[in-house]
Order: sequence, then C-alpha cells, then structure tokens
Amino acid sequence: MLFKIKELFASNLRNYKSRELNSLKVEVACAALLIHCSKLDGKQSIEETTYLKSLLSKHFNLSHSEIELLVNNADMKEKNSIDLHQFTRVLHDNMNREDRIEMVQMLWEMANSDGNIDSEERHMVSLTAQLLEVELQDSVAARQKARAKKKFC
Repeated sequence: MLFKIKELFASNLRNYKSRELNSLKVEVACAALLIHCSKLDGKQSIEETTYLKSLLSKHFNLSHSEIELLVNNADMKEKNSIDLHQFTRVLHDNMNREDRIEMVQMLWEMANSDGNIDSEERHMVSLTAQLLEVELQDSVAARQKARAKKKFC
C-alpha cells in the first residue's frame, strides 16, 4: 500500500515537471520567434526590445527578472538556430489553435512595432503562421488586430 502511495506522488511529480518543462520550452520558442522578427529589418531598436519584453510579460505573466532571463536565453537560442522550425515545432506541439493564432498576432505586433511591416517581416510571419497551421483568414485577422492595436498604443 505504501509503495502505491509513493508511486502516485512520484507520478504526479513527474507530470508536474513535464508540464513545467513544456511551459518553459513554449516561452523560449515564443520569445525566440519574436526576437527573430524584431531583427529582420537589420536593426533592433530599444523601442522594439521594450515592446518585445512587454508582449512577453503580458502573455506569460512574468516578472521583470524572469523576462530578462527568458529574453537572454531565447536570444542565444535564436542566434544559434539555423531555421524557425525548431521553435514552431515546439509551439505547434504544445499550443491549441487559439494560442497559435495569438502567437501569430504577437508576431504581427512585433513586426509592426516600428510602424512599418517590411517584406522580410511579412514573409517570416506568414511562414510561421503556415508552420503553426494557422489558416490564412486567421492570420489576416490577427494582422488587422495587431495594426489596430498599434494605432491605439
């Protein structure tokens, strides 16, 4: 009987750690994609970095120090990556449809954070939406929401 109770607690702890690890992977993947998007036009301004941190803070409800750690970790992973697939795969496997659409909206917001979405940013967000299996109409709606949000910020 005692063995069964111990095994139950051990199983619950493994499941908790697994969920926690997946959550961390999702946060890093989201941050890495946003960082990549912010660098596409060849310059990452202080305003873009501030906006990036704001998006992450709101989305994941993290403290300032947690955001700094997340951004530093994701920046290193983004610099060492060869493509977007390693990040989009994590998101695709761990997010539901609504969360993937929200991620695409965050990318559109990041792309539009300087008031202009250039062709490389447009291509990156569109490709990411496809890899996340976000339908075209949902991506377009997310882009419109991002643009409307920027007007009122």
